[in-house]
Amino acid sequence: MVRGRLSVSLDEGEKGMLGSITMMFSNGSNSMRTVRCRTAGMLKRHIEITVLVSLLALLLIGQRSYLRHPSALLALVDWETIATLAGIILITTSIRRSRLFGKVAAGVLVRLDSERMLAIALSVLTAGMSTFLTNDISLLVVVPLTLSLQEYVDNDMTKIMVFEAIAANVGSALTPIGNPQNLFLWHRWGLTFGQVVRAMAAPVGLMSFLLLVVMWFSFRNRKLEPKLREMCDFNPRLAVLSLTALAVYVAMSEFRLSLYAFLPLFALFLFVDRDSVRQADWALAGMFILMFVDFHMLAAVHPVSKVLSALGSGGAGEVFFGSVLASQIVSNVPAAILVSQFSHSWRAIAYGVNVGGNGLFIGSLANLIVLKMSGDRRIWRVFHLYSLPYLAVSAALVYFLLL
Repeated sequence: MVRGRLSVSLDEGEKGMLGSITMMFSNGSNSMRTVRCRTAGMLKRHIEITVLVSLLALLLIGQRSYLRHPSALLALVDWETIATLAGIILITTSIRRSRLFGKVAAGVLVRLDSERMLAIALSVLTAGMSTFLTNDISLLVVVPLTLSLQEYVDNDMTKIMVFEAIAANVGSALTPIGNPQNLFLWHRWGLTFGQVVRAMAAPVGLMSFLLLVVMWFSFRNRKLEPKLREMCDFNPRLAVLSLTALAVYVAMSEFRLSLYAFLPLFALFLFVDRDSVRQADWALAGMFILMFVDFHMLAAVHPVSKVLSALGSGGAGEVFFGSVLASQIVSNVPAAILVSQFSHSWRAIAYGVNVGGNGLFIGSLANLIVLKMSGDRRIWRVFHLYSLPYLAVSAALVYFLLL
C-alpha cells in the first residue's frame, strides 16, 4: 500500500475566502472575550447588585408564587422613595458638573485648617440636614461635596464619609420626616410631630454626644494639605438651575409627589444638560429597587419572622434589641414595618431601628449611598471598623433610656 501526500492547490479567491473565515472566527473569539471582560468588569463594579440578584434568585426558589405573579414583586417596591432617590441622583450629578461643589470646597478649605475640624463640620452639616431633608437626601448632597474636597487636599476623605453616614443616621432620628422608618411609625400610631421629637430627643442627644467624642479621638488635629490645582470653569447657570430643581424636588418629595415630578425633571435635563442624564449613577437606584424586593421577601421567610415575633412579644428591652437585630438583617425601614406587626411599643421600636441604622452596612439604605458613591472599595472595611463598635456602645447607652 502506497501512502502519498494529498496536495491541494488554492486559487486566489479561495485563499481570500479562507482568510475571511479565519478572520471571522478570530473576530468572534475576540468579541466573546471582550463581552466576558466587560461583563466581569461590570459585575466587579456593581458587586452589590450581583449579590442582591443572587439573593433574589434564592428567595424565589422558596416563594414561587412570585414567579406566577411577577407584578407582585413590583408591589414590594416603594416607588415614591425610588423616584425621590433617582431625581436627587440626577440633580446632584448636574450640580457636580456645574463645578459648584468645587467652588464650595475651596471656600471650606479657607475656613477650616485641620482634618478633625473638617470632619466634625461636615458631619454636623449632614446631621442637621438629615433632620428635615431625610438622611438619604442629605448624603446625596454632602457626599459629592466631600468628594470634591478630595480633589483639593491630599488628606484621605474616606473616613470622613464614614462618619457622615453615621451622622446622617443619628440626625435623621430626631423628627418624623428625617427618615422613612420614623415617617412610617409616625403615621402607624397617629402621633403628633411634637410627640416624636420629644421621644427621640434623649437618644439622639446621647448618640450625637457619643459621635462627637468618637470623632474627636478618631481624627488627629492634622493640618489639611492643599494641592495646587487650577479651578475648572464654574458654570453658574447650570448651578442655579440645579439648585432650584433640588429645592423644588425636595419640597415635592416631602408631600410624596416625587412620582409625578420625576418625568418632568428627567425631560428638563434631557433638554438642558443631557450629559448629566448619561453620567448619573442609575445603578444606585437599581440597587435600591432590588433591596426593597429582597428585604420584603426575606422578612416573609418563616425562621426570620418567627424569631422577630418572639422578640417582639417581650418587654420594651426585648423589642428594642429585636429592632436593632432586625435592622442588621433586613435594614431598618423593613424592620420597623415587620416588628410593628408584633409589638405596640412604638418608642422601643423607634429607638431600636434608629440605633440599628448603624452597624452592618445593610442597617440603613443611607449607608449604601455613601459606600456606593465613594467609589473606593476600602471604605467598606473602614465603615465597619467604626460603625460596629459605635452600634455596640450606642445600643447599650440608649437601652438604659428605656428602663
